[in-house]
Amino acid sequence: MQLNELLDRTDVDPVKVGGICVDSREVTPGDLFFAMQGSTVDGHDFVEEALRRGAAAVCAERQITGSFDVPIVVDPNLAVQLSAIAGRFCNEPSESLFCIGVTGTNGKTSIAHHCAALMERTGFMGTIGWGVIGNLRPSHLTTENAVTVQKRLRSLCSMNQRSVAMEVSSHALEQNRVADVSFDVAVFSNLSRDHIDYHGGMDEYAVAKRKLFEFGSLTAAVINTDEAFGRELVSRLRARDLTCVTYGTTEEVDVRWIVDKYTREGVYGRWYTKWGEADFDLPLFGDFSVSNVAAAVGIALHRGYALSEVTALLKRLPYIPGRMEMYRIDGKPAAVVDYAHTPEALRLALSAIRTHVGGRLICVFGCGGDRDQGKRPMMGAVVAGQADMAIVTTDNPRSEKVDCINKQIVDGFGNWDAYRLIPDRAAAVREAVHAASSDDVVLIAGKGHENTQEIKGEKNVFDDRDFVKNLLGLTD
Repeated sequence: MQLNELLDRTDVDPVKVGGICVDSREVTPGDLFFAMQGSTVDGHDFVEEALRRGAAAVCAERQITGSFDVPIVVDPNLAVQLSAIAGRFCNEPSESLFCIGVTGTNGKTSIAHHCAALMERTGFMGTIGWGVIGNLRPSHLTTENAVTVQKRLRSLCSMNQRSVAMEVSSHALEQNRVADVSFDVAVFSNLSRDHIDYHGGMDEYAVAKRKLFEFGSLTAAVINTDEAFGRELVSRLRARDLTCVTYGTTEEVDVRWIVDKYTREGVYGRWYTKWGEADFDLPLFGDFSVSNVAAAVGIALHRGYALSEVTALLKRLPYIPGRMEMYRIDGKPAAVVDYAHTPEALRLALSAIRTHVGGRLICVFGCGGDRDQGKRPMMGAVVAGQADMAIVTTDNPRSEKVDCINKQIVDGFGNWDAYRLIPDRAAAVREAVHAASSDDVVLIAGKGHENTQEIKGEKNVFDDRDFVKNLLGLTD
């Protein structure tokens, strides 16, 4: 593609561009390199490296000093334009796919994963990977940069996928990473405290989430109206004459449910929808898990799938890595690994375990460093209110001191003293399992599917799931 066509500018030479890249380390000869200011790294500092690697041109947010043999195009609005440029280069892949965007504080991964599992030829893009369910490739972020998003959408088209269910983070919406994605359906799960360090407050966080529902390409929205923010969204969207599929526990919604029974194997109940009624048998834990499934059910039914077809598929829902994964063996305590890293997610995970199983509930958890400090005592308070015992440990401390993070967590315990501080995560999990009886459950919260811990700038290999399986003597 020619540079002037790609950038849609008449003041640019028609240089041939063979690829596009935002990471100088990935530049190959003939690529267009985008130099942009990031949150921690400035891409303008790596222009010379990109040129050494053979970049055919550079598009930057500001002037680059020096003499260069290739075009250096300046666009102060590059961050806003990048998604459209990348979409143009990739031949607008989102226009060839039915695109489902899922946002909310918790449940994004589960809802998108369930959608991909329920609907034929539907790809997945999110926190735990991207591609086809059962064969996901690694992801680094919930929603990647604008270039990577468009490239992966193009790859899904090449894989003969007809649809994609993708997680859309508030950061991605604020930073225009999906600005040129033609979303057909937007999904809202819930809104609770997270990323306040980035957004500044809950009002700003809500505004960021709302942006997904302002895309002109939308034909429908699927919204949890058990949430006040969800009800507000429905009012706004129906005023625009946009179709809204509502889900929740009140009688007026399009998809609701009543749970009959909770067991160690899952949850049983009945769907009540505007498309009919049916019993369900879900291999999941907790009311919040049923709510996440309800969102995916609403999408599938809206798209024309029969309720009987959907309920049959739900019995065989594939597990989601690091989301309420239970490990148990006779004579030993059960262990649950979950990604819960916000106060609300932790509350829901603890409540779900209480509902499904008996015995004591022991929680192993920590909080991430260099992130919202205000949620740390809140998470401590949640654990003190629901667990019988806790072990406070490391999560991803990053550049912060673990002792400082854990002190803020402990502040939330108040007078509750049924806890221990064990900074080493492996030792903490081991101690929790050894302290538990065969009737007890150990919740290992915070990291879920992650297989590394980020400590002082280094990522050390550690996977809660592998560690606890070895500890319990389980083999694949």
